[in-house]
Amino acid sequence: MLRLDRAWKTAHTLAQPLPTVWKDLDTKGIKFRRGQVCMVAAAPNAGKSMFALVYAIKAKVPTLFFSADTDTATVMLRAAAHLAGHTQETVENQMSINPDAYEENLQAISHIQWVFDSSPNLDDIEAEVKAYIELYGIAPQLIVVDNLMNVIAESDNEWAGLRQIMVELHDMARKTEACVVVLHHVSEQTEYGSMTEPPHRRAIQGKVSQLPALILTLGYNPFEHTLRVAAVKNRFGKHSVDGKDWAGLFVNFATCQISDADAYGRMVYNSNLARAL
Repeated sequence: MLRLDRAWKTAHTLAQPLPTVWKDLDTKGIKFRRGQVCMVAAAPNAGKSMFALVYAIKAKVPTLFFSADTDTATVMLRAAAHLAGHTQETVENQMSINPDAYEENLQAISHIQWVFDSSPNLDDIEAEVKAYIELYGIAPQLIVVDNLMNVIAESDNEWAGLRQIMVELHDMARKTEACVVVLHHVSEQTEYGSMTEPPHRRAIQGKVSQLPALILTLGYNPFEHTLRVAAVKNRFGKHSVDGKDWAGLFVNFATCQISDADAYGRMVYNSNLARAL
């Protein structure tokens, strides 16, 4: 037993925030923190994988990215498009001519190590984390799991299995002091609102919202070209369970760009759009 003041002095996990990537999210009190499990949930094709990829690239911290849901070629095209400001179609065409066309761009994200196993189990994830620590001498500061439904559980009950996975990832975050970001699906039922709006917390599949310290839900508005990000759970700041209090980020899926919706962000967005065209 320890008094809180002594426990604090001996604590390894101090919930330190990772670098701010988008000021609009920071203004809302949305921060990814070390030693915590965070969840990004959205309907299919709403942009959660690209959101996680761009965040990992821009945060520039030691990262271990489990890309179970997205294959190597897709991730490579997206990463190269983001770094070069080209469309994914342009990247694909250029690489068909010269496979090393974007080698220099991709070297800029050497802080990210990738695992492309399409159906890892918890033992596989633990083994990869241990291998990372053995290779670099430190644990990653950011671990991304894309996505929860691709991780093989030991339980025959799907929902019980997902909850067990979350428990283990929660323990991993504590032990490694990494921010573990888990991507997950939400229900597509219309009772939870339009797909352009961030879904309600109850739309998250599998009743796995108890453990994450931060849960973001995403909605995409194609008319405004905005990715709407809402904190439906946030232990360190304000949140709205219904997803009504959201921040809008400019998004260009063709060039894999996500920018703040302020004047500078608009300039960056328009510049990338012009380059893509």
